[in-house]
Amino acid sequence: MILRKSCLFGLAIGLVSSLLGVAGGEAIIPTLVFAFGADIKTAGTASLIVSLPTVLVGVIKYASRGAFADRTVLGNTIAPMGVGSVIGAIIGGMLVGIVPPRILKVTLGIILNISAFRVFHKVKSSDGK
Repeated sequence: MILRKSCLFGLAIGLVSSLLGVAGGEAIIPTLVFAFGADIKTAGTASLIVSLPTVLVGVIKYASRGAFADRTVLGNTIAPMGVGSVIGAIIGGMLVGIVPPRILKVTLGIILNISAFRVFHKVKSSDGK
């Protein structure tokens, strides 16, 4: 039962992640916490592992459709952002054992709420309403 539930959630997360061009952490972490009862630190770690194949498939599919044709954007934005992300991941990995789970939950909640607000605000303003 848990295997089937995991596969169904994985299917939904992979679908949404690939459509939106995200790694899926926005959906993976809440799913692991609320559907499977994982603590926030376990969910965060598992999210990274689950995101790897999602990102790999997404990059391959986007590349096959010419999404990375503009090399200027890759060099000026994505490469430096990737370096910063690696450094941030190293620091975050060192802090995960120190930062209390409650602070992680609140921080995740704030990030998800801001993201949701900005997505819906942007959609609303682009419709001219």
